[in-house]
Amino acid sequence: MAGKKVRIGLIGCGGNMRNAHVPRLQQDGAVEVVCVADPVADAVKLMYEKLGREVPPYTDWHRMIAKENLDAVLISTPHNQHFEQTRRCLAKGLHVLIEKPLTPSARQNQALIDMARRTGRILEVAYQRRFMPQYVYGRQVVRERKLGEIRGIVGYVTQGWIRAGGWRKDPVQSGGGMMMDTGSHLVAIALWVSELKPVEVAAIIDNCGQPVDINSVVSIRFDNGAVGTLNFIGNTARHDERLAIHGSEGCLVYEQHQWRMQAVLLNGEQAKIPAKFKDSTPDAAFLRYIRTGGKGYEPPTFAVEVARLTEAAYKSAKRGGKPVRVG
Repeated sequence: MAGKKVRIGLIGCGGNMRNAHVPRLQQDGAVEVVCVADPVADAVKLMYEKLGREVPPYTDWHRMIAKENLDAVLISTPHNQHFEQTRRCLAKGLHVLIEKPLTPSARQNQALIDMARRTGRILEVAYQRRFMPQYVYGRQVVRERKLGEIRGIVGYVTQGWIRAGGWRKDPVQSGGGMMMDTGSHLVAIALWVSELKPVEVAAIIDNCGQPVDINSVVSIRFDNGAVGTLNFIGNTARHDERLAIHGSEGCLVYEQHQWRMQAVLLNGEQAKIPAKFKDSTPDAAFLRYIRTGGKGYEPPTFAVEVARLTEAAYKSAKRGGKPVRVG
């Protein structure tokens, strides 16, 4: 059964918006995509094909949010545009679902979270792992101390990210490379599941001849004394991903390959995920929060820690891998 109608505008008509977000909106059954904004005419035409109809197009998103009667916006644009777009939309009274990272800046992330709180709007970041039942279950395992005290985290993600084109290779627009982009998913879920706060980072980075980082190795010390490493390898053949959380009484391991979950191991055995943990998406959760007045909503405060860790890693690499305090 369709829920309460939600009127949405799209800022950015690239492949991620067309092929990830729009199909999820269409599945909802009660979302009206009212308008789209993108300066590239061909991207708008492709969006019309995906939507199956034409809607008012804007080359300037400022004009779109000023003119149209909207409940919310979805934003999928270069990272350096995120802060201003989100800030203006929140000021207009709109709920916002934005692609990761929220912004590359911890300070700006905190400012947007504070603004969403003041305005009573939903601000959600499209880190889809947080809505997968395997990770929601893992967070409960950690909270219930079934692993004991968390002592260490080890994770990596690989991808043929070096083949990325367009604005992602422009350090001004992207704020960084593989670690800022795909790697952000790994950082976010490691911090969200473990609920640890990084306090010191040491990193080595190889740009592999590109304008932005491709391969990175990041060592981390957390506030409870735990240690960890997160590795981002962007010049491989395909996606592969592991995250292991080790505690004083147990361990939890996630294995993904080619964007599919392969296994969740609790103390070496395949974990049995309770049926109460349902599969969802950032888009479905966003719409649910809007319709229920924010029931179950958690502000994306972890996005601040993601940015703090990433900023510290880049700073450490510039200093030859010397440890840098986070924050």
